[in-house]
Amino acid sequence: MIDKLVLRCDFHKVGYPARWPNFHLVELGVPLEQSVNRDGQVFRTRHPWESIPSSYESMAFKIFDNRYDGLDQFYIEIQASPAKLMLGHNVFGSDDFYDCCQTLIDLLCTTYPELVPYLDFDSWCLRHIDITYSSRAKDDREARAFINALGNVSFGQTKSRTGYDGTAYFGKKNSRLKKIKVYLKPAEVKETIRRNVSKPDGELLNEVYTPELLDYSTALIRWEVSLYHRYFERLGISLRLDDIFHNNSFAPNHLQTYWQLATLDLFTALKGQTMKIVKDTDIQDQLRAKFAKVGKTGKVSTALADAAFRTYREIRRDGWSVVIDLMTTSSGQRGTFNRHVKMLTECGLSRAALQNMNGLNDGADIIPFVRFIEVDFGAQFPGWYQPEPPRHVYQRAPLLRLVA
Repeated sequence: MIDKLVLRCDFHKVGYPARWPNFHLVELGVPLEQSVNRDGQVFRTRHPWESIPSSYESMAFKIFDNRYDGLDQFYIEIQASPAKLMLGHNVFGSDDFYDCCQTLIDLLCTTYPELVPYLDFDSWCLRHIDITYSSRAKDDREARAFINALGNVSFGQTKSRTGYDGTAYFGKKNSRLKKIKVYLKPAEVKETIRRNVSKPDGELLNEVYTPELLDYSTALIRWEVSLYHRYFERLGISLRLDDIFHNNSFAPNHLQTYWQLATLDLFTALKGQTMKIVKDTDIQDQLRAKFAKVGKTGKVSTALADAAFRTYREIRRDGWSVVIDLMTTSSGQRGTFNRHVKMLTECGLSRAALQNMNGLNDGADIIPFVRFIEVDFGAQFPGWYQPEPPRHVYQRAPLLRLVA
């Protein structure tokens, strides 16, 4: 589903050689704020971020006027969750990029029709998109344990960051390319309902959270990927809305591809076979079966497998970070550690499971990460909800129906 959109549109450039129309912000009919110096002179008139209300959630809107700062920039931005605007919640939502964009732009045009003539509609472009898909655990407790365990996982360029209970973050906090957030959906839903109670229209807002919807959200693990314009520019993808619609480059199957590409490193770290209970003897038997060597005399040697098993036992007892630090300080042992980890992953243990074995006793359950990361793109809606199938862009009315 498309969980968030940030769209930008420039104002018309007219009257060459003048760079911009000769008008002031006060003529646009939007709320403004100003700064006043010690002499009482007013300066720096600006449009603050405002919330445009809809039937459900609101949409953020701002005019960026940098004409007087030496920058050739004069544009608007709108941002919102299309699902919340359409349905009142984002437990699930649409992956129809055209309809999602249309929803945001229609709301702006309906609220500020006097602003429409000033905008260059050909310049509408995408600046940021959140693409979210869900997997499911057995219950909320199991889902929370899994997400909290993700805080110790890292692989390649994907590094974990500490989050709240039931939330894990990956990627730099100020990244201009991508961010990944994994969180427990029921906790967010409960917090949303609690906040709505204090709002004047809170009872109406909470009507969408039916028992069926709450039941569907149970044990739901959300995989949210935030992708910024520079990420797509590196892929050579134009972000002008006209180009996106013409090329159909944000069709549902393409959204899934972008999401899979962005989560590739993370899911690589979580791979491993499904296990209910893993015992030390099982791991040792698998290592010996896979890595035992037969010498010239016909004698079977399990030295290599047993060495990897000892590293495994040390990780279980002391934890990943302690063992890797100890082996790194020993000459040549970092390579041995990496080799043993590779052997263990070939026997079905994921790196994520190994990174979360601090202080586990013999016979303790190992969280089978693989069963939590199976995202079924064809099962992102409850059975009682029938979404309208996406239509091809050429079968639609032009963008901005209100002004076409």
